[in-house]
Amino acid sequence: MHTSKGVDWRKPAYVAGALFVLYLAVDLRFGPRGSFLVAAVFIGAAVALTWWWFFSFAGRVRRGWPLLAKAIGVWQQDPIKRINEEFSYAWPTIRRIKRLPGGFLVRVQLLPGQIPGDVSDHTEGIAHTWRVFRVDATSPSRGVVDLRAWISDPLDEPFGPVELRMPSLPGIRDREPSKTPTARYDSVELGRCDDGSPWVLRLHGTHVLVAGVTGAGKGSVLWGVTRGLLPAARAGLVELWALDPKRMELSFGRALFQRYSSDPTEMVVMLEDAVREMSARADRFAGVVRKHEPSPDCPFVVVIVDELAFLTAYQPDRELRKRADAAIATLTSQGRSVGFCVLGALQDPRKEVMNLRNLFPDRIALRLDEPTQVDMVLGTGARDRGATADLISPLPEVGAGVGYVKRETQPEPVRVRAAYVSDADIAAMVRDFPAGGAS
Repeated sequence: MHTSKGVDWRKPAYVAGALFVLYLAVDLRFGPRGSFLVAAVFIGAAVALTWWWFFSFAGRVRRGWPLLAKAIGVWQQDPIKRINEEFSYAWPTIRRIKRLPGGFLVRVQLLPGQIPGDVSDHTEGIAHTWRVFRVDATSPSRGVVDLRAWISDPLDEPFGPVELRMPSLPGIRDREPSKTPTARYDSVELGRCDDGSPWVLRLHGTHVLVAGVTGAGKGSVLWGVTRGLLPAARAGLVELWALDPKRMELSFGRALFQRYSSDPTEMVVMLEDAVREMSARADRFAGVVRKHEPSPDCPFVVVIVDELAFLTAYQPDRELRKRADAAIATLTSQGRSVGFCVLGALQDPRKEVMNLRNLFPDRIALRLDEPTQVDMVLGTGARDRGATADLISPLPEVGAGVGYVKRETQPEPVRVRAAYVSDADIAAMVRDFPAGGAS
């Protein structure tokens, strides 16, 4: 805890006195040469310390912390110890500043009675004061707040997808069997988190909702999931069903899907077929198994819907809307345990457009129009915890594919960017992984 009681010259005076005594001792022991060397060291250290204090990030932060603490309201008045003593203020202590990839970690010790929210509620103002891209606040232990300062945006440049891992096929002898990868069906690597780690999206045992305005990068997520599951589909562990109301996105790679449709009636029939297969599996698994394990006889079915709102709100045929709504509700409420996943994308997350969003445990908020829409997608308070999806850049090269993820098992939103899957990548996928079932 620091206090403000005017300038205290005692510590600098003690240090200066100690240095002067050291200088005299060296001068007596080694003569003028030794004292000159000590003086040079002192001057060099003073110059380095001055530069650090005025120009380094750590120096700027420590120098400006008292005024910043006052500005964000975390100063406290100290009790007056003596009658003739002027009142004083105390502010949280900066315990350390540590360099991290892409920025710095500033650890702050709170004053008694303060909570992490007293600091974390002001991260945007702190970022402007420190002149950094963003500041994230976490509390690793009681009474401590870690402020992660990002010097620049780690996700400001687009990148391509990871290389596909090819599984072995029956009847093909591998040159190096020990290095043959196993096809993953439970999750896919879609891109990167802003801390540099891979963004791995879980699919098996959940449902995923993707929301974002036009041009936000929803196609990157849909194609990233498709691409990541192709090796497992090739091995017979996964089936990809695609519903493409707009006919402009998934149709480019329709040969990749075991089932594909862009016709309103056929899409509803596909959803109802999925419900029937789900119910049949539930009857077959009841009392026998508790967890679905994909196999060629019982694959993991991923139902990809490019524009959910068309089926649930914009479909002109009222009867088809009701059937689609009932089928999606049944799949999302009962399909996880028997190997069904719904991956849905939409532009407008309002409840009157999509009233089933709470049935999607995992959600992704790409660029949105309004701050209130962030909480609609990720849950109440998500924007206050840092998910500023409404502030993502509308420039495609900067903001397309950037978003925030809310996982079922992790309440704090995570900032991510999906890899860009180009037309050439999709053409290569069609060439190398034809499903042979789409018409």
